[in-house]
Amino acid sequence: MAKNIAKSKTSATATVLDQKKARFVSKDTRDNEFKQNLKEPSIKPEKPLVRADAEKGKKKSKDKKTSERENNSYLYRFWRAISSKTKPAIIKKTHVFKNKPKNFVFSYKHFRKNLLKTILEEILRIVIGLRFIGNIRNSKEGMLKLKISATLVFMIFMIFAIHRIPTTYQKAYAVLLNGSVVGYVKDKTEAQKLFSSLKKEVSIKHGTDEFVFQNSPQLKEIPPGLYKSTSLDSLKNTIIEKGVVLVKRYALFVNSKAYLIFEDSEMPQNILNRLKTIYYKDEARSARFLEKVEIKPIYVKPDMKVVTEQQALNKIMFGKDEVIEYTIKEGDTLWDLARKYNISVDDIFASNPGLTEKIMPGQKIKLTQMTPLVNVVLEKEVEFVDTLPKEVKTIKSDKYYTTQTIVKQEGKDGKARIRAKIVYLNGLEYDRQVISQKILEKPVERIVVVGTKKPPRYFATGRFSYPTWGVLTSRFGYRGRGFHEGIDIAVPWGSNVYAADGGVVEFVGWLGGYGKLIIINHQNGYKTYYGHLSRFLVSPGQKVAKGQLIAKSGSTGRSTGPHLHFEVRKNGVPQNPLVYLRQ
Repeated sequence: MAKNIAKSKTSATATVLDQKKARFVSKDTRDNEFKQNLKEPSIKPEKPLVRADAEKGKKKSKDKKTSERENNSYLYRFWRAISSKTKPAIIKKTHVFKNKPKNFVFSYKHFRKNLLKTILEEILRIVIGLRFIGNIRNSKEGMLKLKISATLVFMIFMIFAIHRIPTTYQKAYAVLLNGSVVGYVKDKTEAQKLFSSLKKEVSIKHGTDEFVFQNSPQLKEIPPGLYKSTSLDSLKNTIIEKGVVLVKRYALFVNSKAYLIFEDSEMPQNILNRLKTIYYKDEARSARFLEKVEIKPIYVKPDMKVVTEQQALNKIMFGKDEVIEYTIKEGDTLWDLARKYNISVDDIFASNPGLTEKIMPGQKIKLTQMTPLVNVVLEKEVEFVDTLPKEVKTIKSDKYYTTQTIVKQEGKDGKARIRAKIVYLNGLEYDRQVISQKILEKPVERIVVVGTKKPPRYFATGRFSYPTWGVLTSRFGYRGRGFHEGIDIAVPWGSNVYAADGGVVEFVGWLGGYGKLIIINHQNGYKTYYGHLSRFLVSPGQKVAKGQLIAKSGSTGRSTGPHLHFEVRKNGVPQNPLVYLRQ
């Protein structure tokens, strides 16, 4: 039994010595296999509990020594070098890769400058140490070195891969105008900086924060690898130039059509309120516009002209110019055109500098009509006392001439309280509708005796007939800058002209702008004038009857075409002939 124990002890000691020698065996694995074949299989004896504890202690001591030996190895020093170099770099780069796992973060700049040299040195030492490995399969330290070498190769590959990644892993963006790329920004923060700079520069240049781009810049997400460095100032100038800045203005729309442009919305509103006040003063609040009037914001180019308050008021009050280009036709006269388009002949001359009275077929002229841009309407119910006109009762008598009228009873107008709805247009009464009427005083009729005896032919009747038949082209009153003291009746050259009433011819001859003129004194306070004649058929002092042919029409004097100028004067004061011709 003692021999067996001794033998076992010798065998165990030999085995331990063999394991120690195994660390320095040659690389020739055939010698190792031969030596293993020579070993005899040994039966492991059962160990007492005390000896087992002693062996455990020896094993722990052995593991501790092995650990210390491994800590002093190339591998341990290599790993410690990597940890000391990569940890600060990771901390520096962490703020750039906030959304990435920590084990994915590398400071490739630090690797290139400091750590890469250290890693290569450690790899070289490990490779040199690998030549001492004899049997890698049976050596734990050799397998560990092999695994670490593979890990290092992988890490080197990752370092070069990271070197190819852009400085930031955040998404990049392309800036587009009309679908075309004009530049790039690294991230949305840089895009916000660009747009903020754009807004500030445009606001300072045009003096407003309210603007848009006709071609709005857009961001398109792109892979980081497609990003190209672009100067923000250059990109900003490109957007301002090609994007076309439109600033906010306000327009006055009349019946959905824009006419005037203002810098703000207060000015047009003030003008409209002022317009109502001009026409209706204290009642302006009750007034309304006949047209659909709106003030709307619009975006226009910065160089678009805006109107001043006075310019806008004049345009609204005195109207819009509607210019018509008219081609003269055969038989047209300026008087015909004036009557047709409801304008004066003087306005035609003003719109066509150099135009003369002689117009030819095919000639083109401009006819300008002016109407208010906005009409202001006021409707109100009023109650007032109005006059009820007296009725006239006529009694015929053969004791008097037909030209004589005798008033037997003057009569008296009545009074009535009237409630009516009145419509005003631009300050003038446009329509009146009577709602109710209460008579306060009845009117008293007027009784008039009219003679039936026929007077002499040259005797004035007191009522005027038309001196010729034609088209009324100009009325009594203001015409342009002057006052028209009669009416104009357009007729062909050489038409017959008749005496409007019986009387004595007072003047026959040429008189300034009248040209050839005849004046008839009706010897009842009235005189009639016949101007622009071409031929006289009576002489001064001659008695003429009502309706007698006295001359031929023409275009002498200041005339724009063949017509008759007719006047009625009472005690030397011009009267409106149409009032007398309607009697």
